[in-house]
Amino acid sequence: MASLNLFRVLLLVATVASNASWSIAQEAVVTTAADIKPNRPQILFTGDSITEQATDPAFSGYVLLAQYELLNSLDFIIRGLSGYNTRWWLKYVQPTLNEELKSGTYKPFVITIWLGSNDATLPDGRHADMHVPLEDYSNNLLEIVASFRASVPDANIVMITPPPVDDAARAKEAQALTDADKGVLDRSNAMAGQYARACVEAAAKAKVPVLDLYSHFNNMTTAKRNSYLQDGLHFSKSGHVIVFEMLLKLIRKEFPDVNKKIDVWQYPFVDKWRKEDPWNGSNRTATTS
Repeated sequence: MASLNLFRVLLLVATVASNASWSIAQEAVVTTAADIKPNRPQILFTGDSITEQATDPAFSGYVLLAQYELLNSLDFIIRGLSGYNTRWWLKYVQPTLNEELKSGTYKPFVITIWLGSNDATLPDGRHADMHVPLEDYSNNLLEIVASFRASVPDANIVMITPPPVDDAARAKEAQALTDADKGVLDRSNAMAGQYARACVEAAAKAKVPVLDLYSHFNNMTTAKRNSYLQDGLHFSKSGHVIVFEMLLKLIRKEFPDVNKKIDVWQYPFVDKWRKEDPWNGSNRTATTS
């Protein structure tokens, strides 16, 4: 019996030691992985629910289109936060982004800033808590740009204006409410236009290119413009296609160095290896121990 108990003790000690060494090894692996810095070109998309929905397969969002088109040459970081305005972004998001960027967690060579739809909510509407006065909005955009420049001096920054609003669709949504907000509008195309113009002016002051989606869509007939929105604010599938095409065109035009990197694949197309390294029966990759 004594020898059996001794065996059990020794077995327990061996098990604990084995688990401890496994845990240490795992910790070492995690630590090592965390030390690896990204070296593939990256794009950071920042914004509100429009950017958030751009990752939704149901809408074939512009971010998904970009990933499909450019996945062999670029990596993508998305920070799309529904409901956020520039004031909340500066207070609750930008500080964390700055830490991540300065630490080298990722190092984007392009950053898009797409905020303003929530800033432009009507000050007497049902989403008045989201409203940011026009002058504050302009100053906040400039502060966001300055913050990104301090964290990633080499990054190329693009601003995007708030999109158009389908007034009829927003009114219909308001009428469908059953609470005290029934019939109370939250947004208007006219108000979005004021913030879009402020975004264009802020981009000029910051000396960064701007994608003026508001003007582009408002140059269309009302019916055609509204067909690119799925709820009067967020883009439909066809709307996301236009956003992606216009954004990629702007990036290629404004940033020649970025344009070159976009066209360089990290790994060659497989035809290269089919021609240069086809299987011939003697070049097996499997090894025997």
